[in-house]
Amino acid sequence: MIKKISFIALVLLALTNTSCKSKKAKANSANVKLLHMVLKNYEDNSFQKKTLKASLKVKYKGKQNLPSVSAALRIEKDKVIWLSISKIISIGRLKITPNKVQFYNKLDHTYYDGDFTLLSNFLGTDVDFQQIQNILTGDAVYALNKKDYEVITDANNFLFSPKKQHKLYDLFFWLDANNYKINKQEIRNEEKLLSIQYNKFENIDNAIFPKQIYVLAKDSKGTNTIDIDYRKVEFDYELQFPFKIPNGYKEIKL
Repeated sequence: MIKKISFIALVLLALTNTSCKSKKAKANSANVKLLHMVLKNYEDNSFQKKTLKASLKVKYKGKQNLPSVSAALRIEKDKVIWLSISKIISIGRLKITPNKVQFYNKLDHTYYDGDFTLLSNFLGTDVDFQQIQNILTGDAVYALNKKDYEVITDANNFLFSPKKQHKLYDLFFWLDANNYKINKQEIRNEEKLLSIQYNKFENIDNAIFPKQIYVLAKDSKGTNTIDIDYRKVEFDYELQFPFKIPNGYKEIKL
């Protein structure tokens, strides 16, 4: 009798384990399919134009709350980012290439000509050319892939996060389930937060492009925010990127 009971128990246990493994396998398979589907749609809707020409309204709040300024933005994809800032008159220019950041300010006659330390200090995390370009065009600051990331549904979004978070910070990316564009992306740890939020998108020449961007950089020293409002956007024009640091300006040393 005892042998019969033991046999039945083993059969039930085996059936239970098989059922659990089957459900787990189906769940994993469904998640992999979801991951592949979302990534493909995200990649199809990523910024793929050769050039970008745009007019902006920009507002900065931080140690000094500055008035809204107008800006002209030009980007040649993967090569150069150029920004001319004005408030009735021209007050400065910024030029970023993959290896250099250059900036001059006509108001205080200063300039910067160096690496990405200036922008990294402002945002509170190390950034490079590709990441700045992705922030401005609505793509993820870190490349999303099938190997390192997992995805779950979160309200009307798909939430991407690394399978194993970085030891120094955590990454999170929310993709809109309607257009597969980044709604919000965050780099954060206990001391710092960089949050980039995209409040509106519009379809321009068959490209889904952000209309508004809100950047929040927070650390123990304070909080900086930038509101970017795209007013006019055009793609694939031949562009020039004039930039020359005026004589007599004082260099900003970091």
